[in-house]
Amino acid sequence: MIPMIHALLLDFDGLLADYDHPRHLQHLAQAAGCTPAMIDAQLRGAGLELAHARGELDGDALLQVLNAQLGSRLSAADWLAARTRASTLRRDTLALLQRLRPDVRVAVLTNNGALSAAAIAALLPGIEVLCSATLGVRKPDPRIYLAAAERLGSAPARTLFIDHLFRNVQGARSAGLHADTAHHTQSLRRVLRRWHLL
Repeated sequence: MIPMIHALLLDFDGLLADYDHPRHLQHLAQAAGCTPAMIDAQLRGAGLELAHARGELDGDALLQVLNAQLGSRLSAADWLAARTRASTLRRDTLALLQRLRPDVRVAVLTNNGALSAAAIAALLPGIEVLCSATLGVRKPDPRIYLAAAERLGSAPARTLFIDHLFRNVQGARSAGLHADTAHHTQSLRRVLRRWHLL
């Protein structure tokens, strides 16, 4: 017997949208007056992006360190614009969410810091965005799924998580959530139908 699902947690990059990291770097570099490689050396090479995604650096702190290293004046608005331009929404996939049962609470669960979470929220108005920086733990750690389900007021056994990466699905299952993979509109539709959410 399929349990009644009360909450649906969805991955963003790779499921609801396509993310172009080089494009993100390019737009940040244009705003900073430097090269994409210089931006990447700080965000990935120096670990700033990971620290931000873990919640160890908030948005202001990340930008302060980045600007100090680059001699730039990047702002949260610059990051928002760059992340938004680097994200292409999958309109057909998002259209499925309009057909969900009205009693199901929907949220995005993403391994991102607050700056990128704000961009995702701007791209998906009306959908709650839960990020690793706020929850203090990253996918596939089982604790993030438990924290997300609690935020939504849903028991793990009544929560479904969908991601394009199987390791993240495994983490959710080990936390007691129902979870499955989906890579495109057709596979997401199949999962949603299987759980009687459409």
